[in-house]
Amino acid sequence: MNKLTLLLSLIFLSLVFTGCSKQEGPAEKTGKKIDESIESSKEAIDGVIEKATRKIEEIKDASEGPAEEAGKEIDEAVEDLKSSVSEAYEDAEEEMDEAGETLKEKADAARGGY
Repeated sequence: MNKLTLLLSLIFLSLVFTGCSKQEGPAEKTGKKIDESIESSKEAIDGVIEKATRKIEEIKDASEGPAEEAGKEIDEAVEDLKSSVSEAYEDAEEEMDEAGETLKEKADAARGGY
């Protein structure tokens, strides 16, 4: 829940800062980096899900082989999915932390100028 609150706060602050200026500032650039990171994470997750689905379908279609081998393949697909999702969330979290720091620095600088 804290990450969601942080994300929503960052989005709101990004909108506030970018709405005040027509030039693309550091907050907007950081926001774009976050968007790109999230998009690439989604693509990676989708790719892993597709791969896992294909493996599961191959296992279903296989008429021979012990159930244990099929279970191992499913386990590998699930582990790949877990690993990819975990990496994607870690990357997104790092990007959000960087964006938060940038926004905080800009807010501090803006307060000092008034």
